Amino acid sequence: MRTAAIALLMPVLFTACKKDYVCTCDSENALGVTSTQKYPLTNQNRLDANEACEKNEEDNAWVKRDCHL
Repeated sequence: MRTAAIALLMPVLFTACKKDYVCTCDSENALGVTSTQKYPLTNQNRLDANEACEKNEEDNAWVKRDCHL
């Protein structure tokens, strides 16, 4: 019974915990100039925040950008 209760609570514990995150993006342009941008991600679980952060990544001929929580 105890194991079943823990098994039922595990998904709730991992998905219900919402908090604020900061997405940090490190960029480098074609001239080698680097910069860092930070974006707040509020009231999200870790999986959603990570997905939203990765959407800020951008690689093309002019800019290379790496984003992470």
